[in-house]
Amino acid sequence: MNKRVMGALAFVVVGIVAVVALRLARPYLQDAHQRQTSDAQSTLGRVTIAVDSWVGYVPLCSAEMKQRLRQAGWLLQCQDDHADYAKRMQRLRDGEIDFAVATVDAYLLNAAPLDFPGVMVAVIDESKGGDAIVARHDRVESLDDLKGQSGLNVALTPNSPSHHLARAAAAHFDVPELLPQGPGRIETDGSAAALKKLMSGKADVAVLWEPDVSRAVAQPDLVKLLGTEDTARLIVDILMVNRRFSQAQPEVVSLVLSSYFKVLKGFRDQPETLHRAMVTATGLPQSSVEAMLKGVAWTNLTENCRQWFGIAAPGETAADGLIGTIEATNRILSQHGEAVPLPDGDPYRLIRSQYLEDLYLQGLAGTVTDRQSTGA
Repeated sequence: MNKRVMGALAFVVVGIVAVVALRLARPYLQDAHQRQTSDAQSTLGRVTIAVDSWVGYVPLCSAEMKQRLRQAGWLLQCQDDHADYAKRMQRLRDGEIDFAVATVDAYLLNAAPLDFPGVMVAVIDESKGGDAIVARHDRVESLDDLKGQSGLNVALTPNSPSHHLARAAAAHFDVPELLPQGPGRIETDGSAAALKKLMSGKADVAVLWEPDVSRAVAQPDLVKLLGTEDTARLIVDILMVNRRFSQAQPEVVSLVLSSYFKVLKGFRDQPETLHRAMVTATGLPQSSVEAMLKGVAWTNLTENCRQWFGIAAPGETAADGLIGTIEATNRILSQHGEAVPLPDGDPYRLIRSQYLEDLYLQGLAGTVTDRQSTGA
């Protein structure tokens, strides 16, 4: 083959490579062009949080929260995984999400097999009636009615706060019927699915969380047997962050927390805005929302520090409530043969208080324009 033919062939090959490269690069070039010619040029990145339908997470994923982060250059994306806690922990481990929410019990059970890929950085809320055991009126009217009954069908989400409420009630009230084995246990994909099983008659009892508790008690043929208003620190929701993300971008973790506490403070100052957000998120009428809100006790910055993370200024007192809840939760799990071995037996390996401590000290030092703006 002479040099002229080889040169022509090389020119063709180079041309083909250039065309292919251009086609592959075009989406990225178009994306860069869009960013440079729009307000998106100021966007620093995206923050992803895995959540579910529990109403306590509404402030975290609210329009107000998204706006605050957007003003700081970050896009907030809340991803509803329908309470698939095992998958949530896997995604947190794999870095597919930056943050995740869960109850303490769900975190212990689902994160332990993955060596606890997330670290707890804040308590979001405590359920004070927002989780409940509900039954069909024609089958059961009280917890005592469950005792000795055979053939009951119970619907719940496995390794979830509902499951934990059933465990605690079964042990405390000596009602093992709440945790049937075999076909009597109907495991569902979230609270809404459990409610559907109950209303269709396929389940006699269901363990639910809000907004499904409110939907259930509105039905004349359903009765509430037990709610978390009768418990203390049993169902506690926490926010956790991927450990690698925390190390790589601690300033973003601080931003998310400070923004959240400011949003929470805004909702407390103007409760009508929270009511509107709840109506939008749940589709329930205002009257149901007002009753539902009584079942959630949100935890602000000061409460997080003093009551849960053992943080206090000189002369103040503080409690390690979150450590106590981790240990109490594990005791309940142990009663059912499900105790979770903690890393080196140390619950402090599961929490990181530094972010809250920094925010708290900033507020005390007056570096936050309005101390109360952080939810203090």
